[in-house]
This record gives sequence, C-alpha cells and structure tokens, in this order.
Amino acid sequence: MSSAMFFSLLLNIGLLVLIATVLTKIPIVRNMLLYDKHSAGCGIMLALIFGSISIISTYTGVRAQGAIVNTRVIGVLAAGLLGGPYVGMGAALIGGIHRYLFDIGGFTAAACAVSTLVEGVAGSLFSSRFKAGKIGSTGVFILTFFVEFLQMVIILLISRPFPAAVQLVKLISLPMMTMNALGMLVFLGTFNMVFLEEDSQFAERMRLALGIVEQSLPHLHKGLHSTRDMQAAAEIIFQSASCSAILITDTEKILGMKTNPELMDMKTDSVLPPILASTHDRKPTIFHYAGKGDPLYSILKNHIIVAAPIIEMNQVTGSLTMVIKKHWQQSQSDLNFASELARLFSTQFELSELEYQKKLRRKAELKALQSQVNPHFLYNSLNTISYVCRENPDRARDLLLTLSSYYRQTLEHNAYMHTLETELHHVTSYLELEKARFEEKLHTEIKTGEKMNCLIPAFILQPLVENAVRYGFDKNGNRYVSICACMEGEFIKISVSDKGSGIPETIIHQLYNGEHYGGVGLENVHKRLKSIYGQEHGLHIQSSDSGSDIFFTIPPAPESRYEEEYAAAREKDVLKENRRIYL
Repeated sequence: MSSAMFFSLLLNIGLLVLIATVLTKIPIVRNMLLYDKHSAGCGIMLALIFGSISIISTYTGVRAQGAIVNTRVIGVLAAGLLGGPYVGMGAALIGGIHRYLFDIGGFTAAACAVSTLVEGVAGSLFSSRFKAGKIGSTGVFILTFFVEFLQMVIILLISRPFPAAVQLVKLISLPMMTMNALGMLVFLGTFNMVFLEEDSQFAERMRLALGIVEQSLPHLHKGLHSTRDMQAAAEIIFQSASCSAILITDTEKILGMKTNPELMDMKTDSVLPPILASTHDRKPTIFHYAGKGDPLYSILKNHIIVAAPIIEMNQVTGSLTMVIKKHWQQSQSDLNFASELARLFSTQFELSELEYQKKLRRKAELKALQSQVNPHFLYNSLNTISYVCRENPDRARDLLLTLSSYYRQTLEHNAYMHTLETELHHVTSYLELEKARFEEKLHTEIKTGEKMNCLIPAFILQPLVENAVRYGFDKNGNRYVSICACMEGEFIKISVSDKGSGIPETIIHQLYNGEHYGGVGLENVHKRLKSIYGQEHGLHIQSSDSGSDIFFTIPPAPESRYEEEYAAAREKDVLKENRRIYL
C-alpha cells in the first residue's frame, strides 16, 4: 500500500507541474505572479486558481482507511508563498470548505479541512520572507514537511476513533510529508521559471537596446533633424535586432528606413498615417491585423507592427517602428523592446538638445562678455593715443595697431575656448595700451612654464587683469601686475597678482557664497570656471593690505567636448606664428 501511495502522489505532483506550466504561459497569470501589488480582482483570481488546484488534488487523491492521500497542501501553501496572505487564505478557504463538503461526516473530513486552513496560514506568514529570497529550497522543503506534520497532529487531535487515527497516521505520514515536500520544490520551481525567463528576456533585450544606442550615438547628436543620421541609425537597429523592417519618423515623414525585400510596401506613404496616429496617446502600440483595403493589410498578413513614440521634453516628436515576423506565440518582449529602445533614443535626443542649448548659452555668455568691454577703456586709450601723437607719432601708430588688434580679438573671437597663448596675447595687447596711459607707474610681468599652452575659456583672464590694473596700486600710485602659469601637481595653476590694498573680505565672502556683490568681473569668471571644471576649480583669492593674489587651477588636457575647439585654436596659433615669421 505504501508503494501505491508514493506512486499516486508522484502522479499527482506530475499533474500539478503540468498545470503550473500551462498557467505560466497565460499572460494575465504571468503578470499577476510577476508583480507583488495585486488589485482586489487579481487577488480573487489567484485565490480561485490555487483553490482550484487544491480541489483537483483532492479529486485525484487515493483513498486509504477512510482518508484521502493527496497533494492539496501544495496548492494552498504555494498560494500563500507566491500570492501573499489574502491569496493564501482565499485558496485555503476554497480548498478547506471543498474538502469538508467532499466527504461530509467522513473520518478525516473535519481534520483535513482544518489542516488546509493551517496550511494557508503558514503560507501567508512566510510569504514576505519567501518573496524577499530569505527562504531557499531547503527552507521550503522544511516548511512543507512541517506543515504536513501538523496535519498529522490535527488528525490525531480531531479524528475519532483515536486508534483508527493513529493507524492512519502511521500509514500516510511518511509518504505525504516527504512526497509533498519534494512536490512543493518542483511546483514552485515551475513557477520560478516565469521569473527566470522574464528576467533573462529583459536582460537580453536591455543589453541589445543599450548596444544599439551605443552604436548609434554618433548619429543621435543632431536629434531628428538629420535624415542621413536617422537612416544610419535605422540600419544599425535592423542589423542588430531580429526584425523585418525598421522605421524612424518625425511627426510628419519617414526619416530613416530599412526593410527586407518582401516588405517593399513599407516604402509607400500610405502606411505612415496609422503609425503616426498610434503615437498620439504616448504609448507603444501593436498592430496585429487589418482588413482588406487597409493600408497595413499586406504587411500584417505575415507580420506585426510595433510602434513606439519618441518623446522629447514631454512632447511626442516622432516614432520608432519595428516590423516583426508573426509567430505562433508572439512575445510581449517585442513591445517592451521597441518601447525601451524608443525611450533610450528619446533620452539621447533630449541630452543632445540640452548640449546644443548649452553651446548656445556659452556663445551668449561670450557675446555678453565681449559687449561688456569697458567703454571707458576705449575712451582713455584714444585720449592717450591722441596725446602721444603730438610727441611720438611712431609710438601712436603702434598703439593704434595694438588697439585695433585688441578690439579685433575682443569682438571677432567666437570660440568659447582657446589656447593660453591666445589669451595671453590678448591680455598683452590690453596691458600695452594701459602702459601708454600710466607710463612708468604700471609694471607688468608674465611668467609661463614650458608647454603651458593649454585650452582655457576665452576672456577668462581679462577681468582679473583689469581689476589688478584698476585697483592694484600702492600708496605712491604704482601698479604692479603679475601673471603666472605653472604646473601644480596634476593641474595648471594660473594666477594674477597685484600689490594694491587688497580685496575687502565682504566681497570675497559674497563671491564664495554665490551672492551678488555689485560687480560682474570676478563673479562671471568664478561661475564660468565652476560650470566648466567643477565646483573645486573656481577662483581662489588670497588678499591682504600688501596686495592680492587671485588664481585658479585647470586640467592640462581639454575635455572631449572641447577637443575640436582645441585643435582649431592650435591651428590658428600656428598660422599666426608663421605669419609673424614671414613678416
């Protein structure tokens, strides 16, 4: 009899595994199992499903001495572990009530009904720990074994006559405790395949999507504005993903397309309106079927169309559409893949647009700095030159050329970054004009180490030097301005020093705390340096009654986003050097 029980329980376990396999193929059940938060309707449905499994286990059990040897515990306990307390108790009530009504007044009817409820309670109590991964295979085996042991105890406590209950427990305890514990492992393992398969598909799809975006990055910098780049991106997706066609559109037309020869109908304009219309709700759409006369009919006979919107700055700006061969079972992962790929493209387009806006802002900042060139400096320079004309016409001519060169550099220079050599040349022109004004009262010094020609923001030194000339005078009216560039560790340190009365502490404090103190020169330089190189690379000021020293540090190599400007700036420096040699 014992061998027959083992065999019967084994068959029942096999049946439950078959049922579990079928359930995992039903999309709605898969979704309910994959997500912890269930609505009331989903909870009731799961309770009905697992309750039905326990009922089936009762019917397929084998009778033995007035009892039914079955695998009912698997359905009820699994309901609590997988679905949570409400699902577990719901399935337990369904299975327990059925067990009692199935054999009303039977020898073990009441005991088995009570034990079914206990199994539901046990599954509910351990649900959170099981979902958190704190109960492994060994824990599940022990839990099921213990719950079945409790069932044997309940039979001994409730079933009468007691000698018959003892005889029954001796007969069924070992087969039911061991086989149901093993059956629970197999049953949960079947459901666990849902999670493993879903995770595997998601990981593979995300890996593929990220790989496509990485390959497409060079073509995404211009957003949806470049047809050639979108065509290249469409070809990358087509080669990487197993699809029959790829379309990238804006809100009006196709920007990039790649198809198999069998889908030449995709190249007609009639397929575009329904695809674009589907993106208005901002959600991905699957086209399965179309009637005769529909522009998508010839395509949807053997394929499905997955259209996902491209959303930038909360606005639908286009779509990414995939055409996939129909299979007997179409995976939800196709929709998820197209949606995630479109979302990644949208993010990259937004980043590209932000980078473009940053470039426009930098140009605007540069224009603002150029427009802030002190007009008093121009008036003073012209007045100085007019006086020099009377005494030294040749000197006046040189000063005019210097002034011309200075303003040409100031007003015509459009690059946001240029070399240190260019910046120092600009500052030197400024100091030459100021020397003509202050004569022997202005003393300047420029010191740079070897190979100090790094890339720096345009006009970053000009405000610092202006401040030093304007405020850096001693009691005798002498002005000493020193500009120094040298290596300090891994960075280049650039400083502007004077021997004036120093900068007031209140101004330094307001500058460091981002407060407006009334001036614009130091504040603009401080903000620009921090925005480009980071918070720690702003201005550092050391000031006393005997003078001030303002310095900042920058990396010697340009950032990748400025490499093109660096190359262009170096080329200009070489041309200027060749021109000087030629002259």
